[in-house]
Amino acid sequence: MKARVSHGLSAVILAVCFVLVAAFSSFASVDGALSEAGESVISGWAVDAEHPDKSVPVVLCVYTDGSKEPQELVKVTADQYRTDLTNSAANGKHAFSYQVDWDKLKGQSFIIEAYAETDEGRVRLYGSFRYTKKEAAVTVVAAGSGPAGDAGPGSKGKADDTAKRGALLGIFETTAYCTCTQCCPNGTALTYSGTVPQANHTISADITKYPLGTKLMIGDVVYTVEDIGSTIVGNRLDIYFPTHEEALAYGVQSVEVYAVE
Repeated sequence: MKARVSHGLSAVILAVCFVLVAAFSSFASVDGALSEAGESVISGWAVDAEHPDKSVPVVLCVYTDGSKEPQELVKVTADQYRTDLTNSAANGKHAFSYQVDWDKLKGQSFIIEAYAETDEGRVRLYGSFRYTKKEAAVTVVAAGSGPAGDAGPGSKGKADDTAKRGALLGIFETTAYCTCTQCCPNGTALTYSGTVPQANHTISADITKYPLGTKLMIGDVVYTVEDIGSTIVGNRLDIYFPTHEEALAYGVQSVEVYAVE
């Protein structure tokens, strides 16, 4: 009897492992991003690397007027052609777009996210946008300011008094992420460099330009490059926040980024 129980338990564990591996593979193979959420169009792309000839269904969700519960706006299919996707996808037909009429939606301010639908569940695509009626979707933030005050994006602590601002590296597009299951479906709580991410410290960058450990200053806050992202290339940065709500509130911002001396 013990042998049978042991064998049965092993079979159950093995079956669970197969399910987890299959789910992980499916999540890991899906990539994409929300590219725009403007006055009339929401657009982006999604591709399943393991099935590049298959069109991925995408669900667009909105958080209205600071709500913590998203509402499903529409489901679209990523099957439109985009020339810039031919390098990473088999046929380039992995873009999506949706003509949106904001005036027909209740509320004034919206945060938009996109999720790819797989057989195992939804995978959040990179990026989120904030749109306020009658205003542009992307907020341009002057140097030294941020949603939580003059210390910089998301900062609630003191500035680093020992850091000295160096040369201006340019205007960067910055987004936000956390380690919740929506932002990190694989469930890892560690950065690419193996560290535990910290608020007002951890940032994701293109490590071919800014290697791990590089210090970058936004406002008066010094961030350290500890993470990477598939769509974080060139002058794009992803800032770590401790909660999904804070990451959503940050949205997408264009900020001045400085080297640290």
